[in-house]
Amino acid sequence: MKIKPLFLAAAMFCSSWVNAQDSVIDSLTEGHPNGQIYKDRYQSLTLNGNLDVYYKNVFRGTKNATTSFTSKNQSFQLGMASVQLAYQYKKSGVVVDLGFGPRAEDFSYTDQGARAAIKQAYVYYEPVTGLRFSAGTWATHIGYEVLDPALNANYSMSYLFSTGPFSNTGLKAEYSAGNHHLMAGISNPTDYRVTPDQATHAKTLIARYSFEKENGLILALNYSGGKQIDSSKIQQLDAVICLPAIYNISLGWNGSVCFRKKESEVLPGGDTGWKNWWGQALYLNYHLTDHLQLALREEYFTDTKALSPAMLGTHVWSGTATLKFTEGDFSVFPEFRWDKFAKPYGSSYSSQLYGLLAVAYQF
Repeated sequence: MKIKPLFLAAAMFCSSWVNAQDSVIDSLTEGHPNGQIYKDRYQSLTLNGNLDVYYKNVFRGTKNATTSFTSKNQSFQLGMASVQLAYQYKKSGVVVDLGFGPRAEDFSYTDQGARAAIKQAYVYYEPVTGLRFSAGTWATHIGYEVLDPALNANYSMSYLFSTGPFSNTGLKAEYSAGNHHLMAGISNPTDYRVTPDQATHAKTLIARYSFEKENGLILALNYSGGKQIDSSKIQQLDAVICLPAIYNISLGWNGSVCFRKKESEVLPGGDTGWKNWWGQALYLNYHLTDHLQLALREEYFTDTKALSPAMLGTHVWSGTATLKFTEGDFSVFPEFRWDKFAKPYGSSYSSQLYGLLAVAYQF
């Protein structure tokens, strides 16, 4: 067996590489008047990342994907390989978060080429403790779920997440005082890193208030609204509640309503003015052991006018059960999901039942 010698050789190589790198830093900074500053800067750089892969099989109903990131059926599919670099020195810092693969491409659906790999890229400045100003592009503050799968209890995404927004690009200010957190900012239209020429005047206002405690209690109110690139106006209100764990059981809730209006637009039935889609999702997480978690998500989403990005044109009840096994940075997600539509959706199917198996690694 050559596995163990190869492993030891690799470990020795990595160790010697790290030691050599430290030696180079020491030699370059030794005797320099700013040597300690350079060492501090080197130590302020952090690296994180994750990778996920899944296999999905639709047992019954439409083969078309109704939510984000799990569109392929009966095929092994790379989700996303992602790497995040963060650097802070004194009062300022920068975050560069890059993703590669179908999940990252769907997240950055308004971009093409190398720009589609950008999940987040922003600089920030903290003039005083608790106050931060940021400029660049960052993931949305709306909703309960996040893009990186290892950070979610369920692998598939809710309708609330899939109808967005995904990201904002602009300026924001954040202020924290004790358990209270405030955020307000202005950005391009939802999900646009670069605004099309015909809509450069369109802007989105964003805001958030949250109350958070170390025991896991979170109460958050979120807002996003403004003119979009198609001249429509969007006003979205969102709320998130997370309750502390009791007997290894934790509860979360997310509710969101989005109002949309487009001048001179007449919808089926002669409707004009503000119309909306909305939904709510309940999350129950039961930690069976230190390594095993049962995650249940029950969601109701209504979009009868097909105005949301999902363009459902109906109501849907969705139930998801995920058994998440975690060992260190490694996670496995066996999952079953059933979606029931109020009227036929996608090739006249009124429901969809599928299972998937996903693996993720986060470092």
